[in-house]
Amino acid sequence: MERYKVFIIDDNVDNLKTFINIFEHHCPQYDIFQTNNPKNAIEIASKVNPQLIVTDWDMPNISGIEVIHQLKSQNETKNIPIIMATGVHITSDDLKVALEAGAIDFIRKPIDPIELVARTHSALMVFQYQKQVIETKDQELTESSLYLVKSHKFNLDMTKRLDELTGIIDSDTNKTKIELRNIIKTFNLRIKEDGWYRFDLSFDKVHKDFNRNLLEKYGELTSTDLKLCAFIRLGMNNKDIASVLNQNPDSVKVSRSRLRKKLAIDQAQNLEAFLAKY
Repeated sequence: MERYKVFIIDDNVDNLKTFINIFEHHCPQYDIFQTNNPKNAIEIASKVNPQLIVTDWDMPNISGIEVIHQLKSQNETKNIPIIMATGVHITSDDLKVALEAGAIDFIRKPIDPIELVARTHSALMVFQYQKQVIETKDQELTESSLYLVKSHKFNLDMTKRLDELTGIIDSDTNKTKIELRNIIKTFNLRIKEDGWYRFDLSFDKVHKDFNRNLLEKYGELTSTDLKLCAFIRLGMNNKDIASVLNQNPDSVKVSRSRLRKKLAIDQAQNLEAFLAKY
């Protein structure tokens, strides 16, 4: 049975105990994290990386709505599903406010154990489904990239044959040679532009704002750096990346090392996991 991490935010210690008792009794497969200080919620959520957050609405200094806004504004926590819990804001208008803020569900206090378990299970299933969809899309993108490699090699072979043809043509037909070389040049340019355009378009559909989020924090990244980040984000190894970029694996290894320096992360940190936050 898969284990999930559930993070509970509530300033009332008794409420926290209620949540914990229910989960321990009905869902022993969940790892429960808690805080009664909503100001620490963002930091804890970033470190724990839970699959679900349940937050109270009425809390001192910062409300549950504000907590949701902060969580959704951070790359590390923006995709975590959140359930809003409240015993005061229980109207349909309140539900609308919570959902518009970013919550995916709403539960009323006092907490009914069966309802909590059902809503939690539903939220986790949605999270798991979204994760699987992204993984499937990533696999499709990787396959598309490898297809791009094969197509690129074929096109390069064709341009090479055209180039060889210019050496066969009689030396007096300079005009024909010039035209053939122009065709080769145009062909190569179109191959490069069309291939990357298709990849970028597909990648942006799956990982919206990935490049923008990276550039907001690391403005010195080049377009080549961003392409490398995208391939690493997809889990591609150095050999496959080298094939796509028409480089040797050692060059890709050097590029990854330079990228780490630009991102200010050490060799011990997993680069793919780091980029997954964006």
